[in-house]
Order: sequence, then C-alpha cells, then structure tokens
Amino acid sequence: MEKARAEETARKVVDACADCDVCRHLMDTSCLMFPELYRLWDKEQASGEAISSKELRHLVELCNFCALCPCPNIRADLIKAKTELIDRDGLKFGVRTLEDVARVSKICGFHPPLVNYLFQNKLTANPLKAMAGVHPQRNMPLFPKENFDQWMQRRNPKALSSPKKKVAYFAGCTGRFLFPEVPKAVVQVLERNDIEVNVPSQQCCGMPSMLEGDRDLTLQFVTSNVKHLVKAVKDGYDILCSCPTCGYFFKTVLKAGAYYSKEYQLSVGADDTQIKIPVDQNKGESNAQQFVSLQKSIYQSILKDDGYFSEINAHHRIQVAEKIFDVGEYIVRLNRQGELEKEFETFATNIVYYPPCHLREQNIGQPYMSLLQEIPEMKIKAVDWSLYCCGMAGIMGFKKDFHTPSIQLGSRLMEKINEINPDRIVTDCLSCRLQFNQLTPYDVCHPIEVLNEAYCQGDC
Repeated sequence: MEKARAEETARKVVDACADCDVCRHLMDTSCLMFPELYRLWDKEQASGEAISSKELRHLVELCNFCALCPCPNIRADLIKAKTELIDRDGLKFGVRTLEDVARVSKICGFHPPLVNYLFQNKLTANPLKAMAGVHPQRNMPLFPKENFDQWMQRRNPKALSSPKKKVAYFAGCTGRFLFPEVPKAVVQVLERNDIEVNVPSQQCCGMPSMLEGDRDLTLQFVTSNVKHLVKAVKDGYDILCSCPTCGYFFKTVLKAGAYYSKEYQLSVGADDTQIKIPVDQNKGESNAQQFVSLQKSIYQSILKDDGYFSEINAHHRIQVAEKIFDVGEYIVRLNRQGELEKEFETFATNIVYYPPCHLREQNIGQPYMSLLQEIPEMKIKAVDWSLYCCGMAGIMGFKKDFHTPSIQLGSRLMEKINEINPDRIVTDCLSCRLQFNQLTPYDVCHPIEVLNEAYCQGDC
C-alpha cells in the first residue's frame, strides 16, 4: 500500500481532471501537464490499457506550479504526489544541487571570475552542467562580483530624519545572488521616497524545493523565514517582495488552510457548530473584520488546516501573508496617497512589459504599468499574461529533461516579442529574465530598475 501512495495521489488528479475536462482546451498552450494528462486519459480510454506508474510520475513532474489552472486542490495534489515520490524514491543529486539557489550561489560567489570562466568555456562547462543535471544548451547566469548581501553590508544607508514608513524587504535568492541590481534598485527607490528599509535574515522562500518534492528542506526554509518575518510584523514593518514568486508563495501558498485551523477559529469566536471565514482575507488581523459563517457539520471534512504547512503556527502564517506586498503594489499605494516622488527624467525608450504568472495570482493587477506610464516619453506595451508563458519555470528550465519543453513552451511568447521589437524587455520575474536572456537579443530588466533609472539616470 505504501509503495503505491504517490501513484494513487497522481491518479486521483487524472480522474478528477478527466471528469471535469474544462482544462483540456483552457490549458493547451501555456501548460505541459494538462495536454499530457488528457493524452494519457484518451489513450487509456481507447486501448483499455491503464496509465502506468512511469507515466504518472512523468505527469507529476511536468507541473511547475504556475497556478494558471483554476483548481488549487489539483495543484496541491500534484505537489503532494511529487513529495510522496521523493519521500519514497529520494532526490537526484542534480536536483538537490539546483533546488537551493542560495547555497549554490554562495559557493560560486567565492570567486565569481573563475566560476564564470568555467561555465562559459565549453571544455569545462559541459562536464559541470552534466554533474548538476543541467542541459548542455542552457546558458548559465553570470555570478556578480558583489552580491546584494555584500552590498548591504558595506554601504552607508541613506540617513532619513523622519521616515514616512518602514519596510522589511524580502529580496529573494535570485535577486540577492544573481541579479543584485534589482534589490539595489528597490532599496534606492524606497529610500528616495523616505522609506526606511530593513533586510531581515532570510532564506529561500521555499517554492523551488517545494516544487521538487523536498518537504524537509522547504519546511526548514519556511520555518526560519516565518520566524523572522513575524518579528518584523510585530515591530511595525510592512513586508515587501520584488519577486512575484516569493510574494505569491507568502500571500497564498503559505496561508492555505490557516483560517480553518483550530487556533484561528477559537480566536475569532467560532463555536462548535460553525466555521468562520474572513470576507476580506487580505485585511490585517488587528483590523475590524467581517466573516461568513458555515455549518461545521457540512464543511468540516473539507475546510481544515491539514496542508503542506499546517505544522507551522496558523496565526504566524496569516500575520505574514496579510502584511506582504509586492514592491510595485506598495509604490502604487504610495502614489494613490500622494506620497510618491514623481520627478522622473525623460526616458525615451520603447519597452515591452511581460507580467509573470505569479504576479497574476496575487490579484493585484499590473501595478508597474501605471507607474511606468508616469515616466515622460516612455512607450510601453504589455503582453497578455493569459495567453503566453516564458516556459522557464524556475530551476525546472535548467534540467536536462525539461530544457526542450521549456523552449517550446516559451516559443510563442518569444515570437510575440520579436514582432514588437522593443528596445527592452521588462519583467518582474528573474526566472523569466533568464529565459529572455537565453532566447532573445534584447536587454532585460526589472520594472523597479526602470523607475530607478528614471529617477537618477544611472547616478544613484
């Protein structure tokens, strides 16, 4: 029975989705998992031959948790199946290497020029890639001479006599260690607007290791992060993320089920017959809150806190989730309150903006669009995020077996961008940035970098 648990979970997904069939056409261009699921189902129905364990495992590995599919329980079950597979069969060395971006980056950051040389030289690059399970044609990012953590340690922060607000900034591993120019720009833009920036102790948000089925490492990361972020919230800080994946993870994935926990239900006065659910789940716990009450006898079997992160204090998960803001979302709010400095320099450039999937899933719209439109003479066109995917899927895009599907998945987006032929590609997601660097000739940057340049034209 234990041997088949992972396959049973994966099979549950197949049966549920085949019975619904909505995603057969909804997900046929921006997802690898659903087309394969329906192919396997149709083959089984036509031949009478059951989907094999090997096919079920491959199916599970195709999910990159982009959250485009409409059913959170389906993607949760896919991660559950993948976790059960890893618990049973173990994690490959290459995946274990790639899933901890911070660890790899710290090792490579000891001598960036040498590491960059080794990865750019074909004689040494291919053996190194093979050892880590990276496809030989996947370009490796250049490691910077100075990462964000080192920059923060040596700099003299801007003296703010009376800061308007104070924020705790969660920079994310890819920003901290591969593209430090992004978190640098975040700090500079916020300080320019008289906001005190604190960078608390932080590890990987946990999304990459969760996606690979490594629950132990994920819980290690998340437990540490929640501890430090809860302290920041209690000290009066808002929490900002410039990485949409980190933001989505903390706002949605971490919080899943927390409102149904026993401790939360007791805290909001639910009795033994009801489950109370907040109407506005992004409203702070300290604020007045309205609730919907449901009969416990009907819903208690499905509305419960028994998911991936249920062993972490529910109140702490909610406190973090309700105080997390995307940097763009936060700056837009400053603008609406009349608190944003808008003395932008003229910036005559033509950019295409690609809003990534995990920004979409935060339900905050596209905040940077309105901000970039404030810059004089900037021409900006946004790509429809419901139609296109870059295909990178975080560390999955580096894998030997996923590289070719990754390129195929992103090909439609690359064709669209080539039609526009911009001066720059702008995207919030640094994983997408890696894919754009691989597949297009254009300069790629984060929208916060554009705002920072418009403020100071490089003289920051």
